[in-house]
Amino acid sequence: MQGHRQRLKERFAQHGLDGFHDYEVLELLLLYVIPRKDVKPIAKRLFTQFSTLAGVFDAHVEELQNIEGLGKESALYLKLLKAAHTSYLSADLADKPLLSSPEVVKNWLRLKLQGQSIEYFGALFTDQQNRCISSEILFEGTIDRAVVYPRSLIKRALELDAKGMIVFHNHPGGTAVASEQDIQLTRQLMEACSVLDIKLLDHFLLAGKEVLSFQEQGWWPT
Repeated sequence: MQGHRQRLKERFAQHGLDGFHDYEVLELLLLYVIPRKDVKPIAKRLFTQFSTLAGVFDAHVEELQNIEGLGKESALYLKLLKAAHTSYLSADLADKPLLSSPEVVKNWLRLKLQGQSIEYFGALFTDQQNRCISSEILFEGTIDRAVVYPRSLIKRALELDAKGMIVFHNHPGGTAVASEQDIQLTRQLMEACSVLDIKLLDHFLLAGKEVLSFQEQGWWPT
């Protein structure tokens, strides 16, 4: 068993994660939190239950703890890995012109909102050069709705002296289409922003594993 653990570590040291099966990636991670134990069966049980790496990292701590061989400490460790990656991408957003870095924005949103069971609404606030100065969740709701108050959103933009913003929300049910209410809210925000010379740059929708731009999808109000 010890030899197998060491071989996994050496494979990663030499080649990164190239050639690793998803369950082997998880097995490698568990080596560092569960010593002196064969963690391959635990990794495979996790994949049987949650299907993908994303499914594992999106699972709640309580769900992870239900997996045989995985205690609270190991479950929290897996959640910590996702939280650390989200923080890494948040730092990567800072001072970047967001309109020229859409994939960075999309990756951050996937980590921030994918797997959430309720709807969230937030914004990335930008300066005159469209560089991110703050990324915030501003409203949260139920499984199918978050009540958004445009006045509160504009107030926060003014507090930050933001010159622009990208708003975002998720559909926990996975429906990858903007609703009429989503489009109407976007229109209201555009009108409110224009009065104060703030640019509404885009609206992103996260549904399942997809992050969709209102601008790109033709949902942008005219």
